[in-house]
Amino acid sequence: MTHIKFLTKNKNIVAFEISGHTGYADWGKDILCSAISAISQSACLGIQKVLKINAIVNKNDKTGYLKLVLPKNLSDELLKKSQIILKTMQLSIEDLTFDYGDYIKLEVQDEIY
Repeated sequence: MTHIKFLTKNKNIVAFEISGHTGYADWGKDILCSAISAISQSACLGIQKVLKINAIVNKNDKTGYLKLVLPKNLSDELLKKSQIILKTMQLSIEDLTFDYGDYIKLEVQDEIY
């Protein structure tokens, strides 16, 4: 099962963490893991490369781990722009969870940062 956690502060997503493989199919053939990976890595690219935010990113492809943390001193403008990417990611993951809830555990923790 893949565990996905979004961490928020003042209703803004400030971090996310993904761990584990879904178990939907064999490693390397798991379309659900691929979907989660594509969504989350696209969000990381948008944050880092498009918005030029120096976020902390840790990942391990073999274990299915990915974590992104926004800097605490982010300007209001960049925080607002980052939310477009991160909330789109959250909606995409929620949609996958609706269809594949046996393989994904989604959690949102408020006021953690």
